[in-house]
Amino acid sequence: VVSTQSTGISPECHAALEARSITNLQMGHLFGAFSDINQAVQLYPTPTMLTNRGVIQQYMGEARNAMADFQQAIEADPKYSLAYFNAASLYFNLRLFEKALKYYDEAVKNCPDDESAVLNRAIARVMLKHYDAAMEDFNTAVSLNPFAAHSYFNRGNLHLTLGNNVEAEEDFRKALSLQPKDSASFTQLAVALGRQFKKEEALENFRKSIKLSEG
Repeated sequence: VVSTQSTGISPECHAALEARSITNLQMGHLFGAFSDINQAVQLYPTPTMLTNRGVIQQYMGEARNAMADFQQAIEADPKYSLAYFNAASLYFNLRLFEKALKYYDEAVKNCPDDESAVLNRAIARVMLKHYDAAMEDFNTAVSLNPFAAHSYFNRGNLHLTLGNNVEAEEDFRKALSLQPKDSASFTQLAVALGRQFKKEEALENFRKSIKLSEG
């Protein structure tokens, strides 16, 4: 754990405590991360601090306490999109997709240019089989960040679900142009090609996926 003595950080400085908690989290020192962020919240209980503590508690498996922090952050600032985003992600991980969608809606409402919020809302909508709305979100995510391979990959998967095999192929090819060593994209591209009876090309992409998976 990163210590006060080794860094020369005053324990009374909430910003330093927050920064050190993030360092501890990155190093996998969850107890140290929580101890620091908890002190920071006591000194300066802002929506950002509360949300960061919630994220750390989520890593620690304390879902109820994490949600309490996200809710407290939202009460302190009803327009703080990151608190809604993290609450939504927690519900998503618990497979409570209706609740997740509600909070993703608020995250997007308060920060409509947040590609991650739009993309994650799309995925939640897919899980709820709200396919038309999900496609709109995927299109928006791509327009917000046309260099994000995961947006094309996820949209491609929805195209496969809908039977749009040509569009799926295009998305997986675009994803691979941005992330050439992604085995999952090769697999899904092969599926899209197979559905178009492009058997040899499909087999070649399956082989590439297996080779990458084997390292």
